[in-house]
Amino acid sequence: MKFGRIFRISLLNTALAISAVAQANNLALTGPGAGADGSSKVSGSSYGDVKDGNLQSYWQPASNNGQRVSVKWSSAVTASQVVLREQGSNVTSWRLVNHDNGAVLASGTGIGSSRTVNFNPVSTKKLNLEILTASSAPRIAEFEVYGNAANPVEPGPVNACASSPQGYASLNGGTTGGAGSNAVTVTVSTGSQLVSALNNRDVNRPLTIRVNGTITPGNSGGASKFDIKDMNNVSIIGVGNNALLDGIGIKIWRANNVIIRNLRIRYVNIGDKDAITIEGPARNIWIDHNEIYNRLNVDKDFYDELISGKKDIDNVTISYNYLHDSWKTSLWGSNDSDNYNRRITFHHNHWHKVNSRLPLFRFGQGHIYNNYYNDIQDTGINSRMGATIRIENNLFENAKNPIVSFYSNNIGYWDTRGNSFSNVTWQENPGSGIIAGPNVQPTAVLNLPYSFNLLPTNQVKAHVLANAGVNKCSF
Repeated sequence: MKFGRIFRISLLNTALAISAVAQANNLALTGPGAGADGSSKVSGSSYGDVKDGNLQSYWQPASNNGQRVSVKWSSAVTASQVVLREQGSNVTSWRLVNHDNGAVLASGTGIGSSRTVNFNPVSTKKLNLEILTASSAPRIAEFEVYGNAANPVEPGPVNACASSPQGYASLNGGTTGGAGSNAVTVTVSTGSQLVSALNNRDVNRPLTIRVNGTITPGNSGGASKFDIKDMNNVSIIGVGNNALLDGIGIKIWRANNVIIRNLRIRYVNIGDKDAITIEGPARNIWIDHNEIYNRLNVDKDFYDELISGKKDIDNVTISYNYLHDSWKTSLWGSNDSDNYNRRITFHHNHWHKVNSRLPLFRFGQGHIYNNYYNDIQDTGINSRMGATIRIENNLFENAKNPIVSFYSNNIGYWDTRGNSFSNVTWQENPGSGIIAGPNVQPTAVLNLPYSFNLLPTNQVKAHVLANAGVNKCSF
């Protein structure tokens, strides 16, 4: 790996980099007639530097106290969030004011590298950042403004056994798998029967395959994996606690509208060596309520991923899975050239006794919320190659480096909100990339195109332990 291009710039500026995805939503850049003004500026500084998307530039006033910088528009915008980014930590008190009516929207005692300010939506043609006091003349790199999110967070209730997905798989008409008009249901107990059900399906009718038994390479008629390939509208669902794929996995390949639920899958080292893998083009995939695992007492390359995806895939939700005992767990984007705008949601999964890739995410956008991470041995969420991941109300316990951007020529970004960290170790590795902690701050903002139900972080552990994995619902 070549890291020199990234790490020749300072760690501060690397950590503060802003993703193109986030800036696409930044009204300070994209709002009608967006501009900036202020109270004073030193030579070489510009008011416009707070809205140029460049963290190397900044506005600096002529004195410490009683200074102002504003973003403005030619017609009113609706704003509900501001992200302030300061080079250094000189600001000691500030307030955010709606210039149109003088209302104080927020105030605080410091800004630092990143300060996210949420407030009730306002319609305004100008917002003022007033620097009340500072230890020395501050340097404000960015004054980002975001509008009403298209994704209202519903506080509850959370239905662990829902018949339809939340997250990205809810888009594009939703994900229904083998349900629908004139659907066919087949029950299988061997791998050969599973292959036959897939190969002989009626392409005009949705198909649900119920697995009731232990599927092995030995009873699969020579198959090295089960291909859901060049087909749509398929579900594979385990019966109760009886469905085990032992040593053989599933590949979803050039397929759309697929559901995988209530399966136990383990020890896959044939075929693609992934328990479940998706290869694009593929849309609307829901992987829900499975238990997937390998072993850690083997070489790290003996098995591959538990759940992975590559190429042109979109609208995927990974929910309520118990993922454990794995070296390489969940890879999205096979290499640094696998450049597609993948959109994946991970929610209410239990990640336990795993080494890394939780997930490893290249390019695209991810939403990771209400997951329980425990015994993370090397790295957790790894955002790379410009990916933007919203990491929200997750619990990390007994974990090393829960959020990083490691091992790529270009870093990734995170929109961190409401997470909890317990017995966590942060270990810098400048030769590999950057870590998010210990003072975890967002480096991007990701607004979502869907609504979702969000548990308070202090309820996540109990809920996930009670509901993630197999035989938790009547499917």
